Amino acid sequence: MSSIKFSGIKSSTAVDNNFIDNYMASAPNPAFSLVYIYGLRCACGGISVSNGDIAEKLNMLESDVVNAWNYWADTGLISVEAKDGVFDIEFMTPPLNTKSGKTTEQSPRIVAVSPSYSPQDIEDIIKHTPEVGELLKAAEDIKGKPVSPKETEAIVWMHQSLELPFEVIFLLLSFCFGAGKPVRYMEKTALDWAEKGISTAEDASNYLSFSTNYGKVLGFFGAGGRSATQREKSFVDKWLTEWGLSLELVELAASRTVENTGKVTFAYCDKILEKWHNLSFTTVEEVERNDEDYKSAKPKASDAKQKLQPPKGVFNNYSQNTYTEEEINDILKRKGSIL
Repeated sequence: MSSIKFSGIKSSTAVDNNFIDNYMASAPNPAFSLVYIYGLRCACGGISVSNGDIAEKLNMLESDVVNAWNYWADTGLISVEAKDGVFDIEFMTPPLNTKSGKTTEQSPRIVAVSPSYSPQDIEDIIKHTPEVGELLKAAEDIKGKPVSPKETEAIVWMHQSLELPFEVIFLLLSFCFGAGKPVRYMEKTALDWAEKGISTAEDASNYLSFSTNYGKVLGFFGAGGRSATQREKSFVDKWLTEWGLSLELVELAASRTVENTGKVTFAYCDKILEKWHNLSFTTVEEVERNDEDYKSAKPKASDAKQKLQPPKGVFNNYSQNTYTEEEINDILKRKGSIL
């Protein structure tokens, strides 16, 4: 997007409480919320800007600004329409439902605040809820050493406030401790799972599998340091689930995408994978074999050059005789040219 024209609320910069409660914290990248709020401010002031202007203002990459608009468009919080090279972005009233389909009133157990329990609180909870004590013991086994006070509070909060089942928390802890994630990441992930309604070990396993794949695919593009946008996730879901392609094949396509374009573009990669999918390629070997067949079918440069050479005729087949000076004079004498 080169130039953006905003429309929406005009009188003041008012951020809807529903956006703050149900959308802001769950954005895959905190910068996305900054882009949304700054864009809202521009809409209120009738200001037209470019993605580059926003990136400079918020001290971020322009690609993150574009990803933010794609993300908020996917959630339905904005509508985007292109007119004569200018993108009209209209801010919509955030739906009361969260992405999991639950309203704040329907889900009072989801508390988007950091947990805070005193040692006495935790002792009382363990006394009345033995499962929490079992969970803390399991956490120590997973980590291989005692959990910290902050980790203890987070685990109790997951069970008591978010009401996540034992097996779901167990899988979450296994993933977070295994990946060396900080407590804040653990809390944010737990909240996200609660909002998405993940309530079984199967749900948690499937989500972790896909989340890991999103990160792997971003890594193939050299962008593994951030979370995938909703649009990027939809591409990955199509490649891996709908088309059943392997991660190795996606890695090859991503590599060629970056090599050909010099940037992260899932749409370009999608065209490559769509071609391979239509050809029923499922392995890297099949793609490379097809590449070799294509190269072999093309005429070689030396062959083309050879075809341009004229065929040998009577003149260019003729082998010229050589004579000494004495022989030449003798011939000329016989012809009467030299007396």
